[in-house]
Amino acid sequence: MIIDDVSESTTLKATQTPPSPHRLSARGASPSPPPYVSYQAITPDFTTPVLAARRKKRQRKSGRRKCIVVASVVLNCLLFVLLLRVARRQRGSRGSEERDGDDIIVLPKPKSPRIRPVVPDARLGRCTRTATWSNATRLSSDDDFPFSSDASFEFPASSSLMFLLSQGALSGGDFNVLPSSEAVPRVVLNARYHSLHVRDRANVCWMERKRAGGEGIGIFTPAAFDGQASTDKLDFTITLFLPARDASSTSLPIYNLETDLPSFAHTLDSLQGTLEFDRLSLRSQNRPIVVQSLFAKNATIHTSNGLISGSFETSSSLSLVTSNAPIDASITLHSRNIFATTDLVLQTRNAQLESAVNLLTSAASGVGGKFSVKAETSDGPLVMSFPKSPSHSLLTLDAQTSNSPADVWLNSAFEGEFTLASNMVVVDRRPFLDPRNLRSVLYGDYKNGMIVGTVLWKMPIFKSKVQGKVRVATTNHLLKFFV
Repeated sequence: MIIDDVSESTTLKATQTPPSPHRLSARGASPSPPPYVSYQAITPDFTTPVLAARRKKRQRKSGRRKCIVVASVVLNCLLFVLLLRVARRQRGSRGSEERDGDDIIVLPKPKSPRIRPVVPDARLGRCTRTATWSNATRLSSDDDFPFSSDASFEFPASSSLMFLLSQGALSGGDFNVLPSSEAVPRVVLNARYHSLHVRDRANVCWMERKRAGGEGIGIFTPAAFDGQASTDKLDFTITLFLPARDASSTSLPIYNLETDLPSFAHTLDSLQGTLEFDRLSLRSQNRPIVVQSLFAKNATIHTSNGLISGSFETSSSLSLVTSNAPIDASITLHSRNIFATTDLVLQTRNAQLESAVNLLTSAASGVGGKFSVKAETSDGPLVMSFPKSPSHSLLTLDAQTSNSPADVWLNSAFEGEFTLASNMVVVDRRPFLDPRNLRSVLYGDYKNGMIVGTVLWKMPIFKSKVQGKVRVATTNHLLKFFV
């Protein structure tokens, strides 16, 4: 090698960096690869702030993903519940399907419990035929029910007993008895309702009794049920037409009538003198029983929470019983047998009891007779009078109330003992009824909360061999006794 300029190269060498021992040792060997200067140049110098920022971003993204997952689960659950309800409704309306292999089995629509009328007890009778209703008639908008229909039944002339009964919670209305000129007794029913379905759900039928005898009509509606509405009720008007005595007849027709009609008001027309009842039984609940006039050998009239009023005559027994409602009756008791007692029972509570009782005898002499009267109320006034009474008659009276006044007027023909019990007692002997002074009214002093006395007749024409007994009682109020 020839070096042209020594000084210049020497100067250059002096300024150059001495070779590294690695390079000196590598001389004469294969050339070493170039240094990794580019790697060191592009490698970033990571610092702690840069790593913290990236971790925060990752945490935010992770929180968002969790919220999205939770919201998705909630929406899926709501969608599942909604689809389940829709599927149940579709099964209830169309029926459901189950797959068995390649076949599809269609299950029938599940039936809801059917609302049926109550079944009558066999002792009440047996339904032999149902009522045939007329076409529905639309009523005026002022009426409580939009529709009505009619049906009728006829009793045989030889019927030993006529009865009408109702069972179930969806029926009520009115029962009327009217005299008629028809040949046989007839019943006309008018039903008012909101729909034909409600009308036809009731069982109205002709009934017969084998053991006790008699024919009648039964109205059977469903018992109370869940979801019951006012549109499920029926309102009946039952009218019984009884043939009365015609001009050519010398005797009165006699009937046996029995009703058991809860929630039915009873109204009997003026039947006295046109027909008679050998046995009469009227029963209701929560409705009044009103009688214009009637005669019955034996009569039982019961209701509750309803008034009993009217004019009644009996020759054997009469019972008027109610509760939480007054009794207002004019009563005539006939004594047709000197060996039998004609009985009267009047009973209520929490209401006034008012009655005028006439005592009559069928004896040719116009005297005598046995009568038993029991009147009871509570927390209501007691007012009783005996306008008519035969001489030599025997009266047993037990009348009482509580926390209310008691006023009793005896007939002047009475003879016997009386006991008056109350906190305050007033006795009025009414001397103007005995101007000849033939009667003695004796009583002792007020003692132990009562007064005991006696009524005696001096003349044999009025004097009774057997004396009557009267007891009147109340509490916390005034008792007035007129004898």
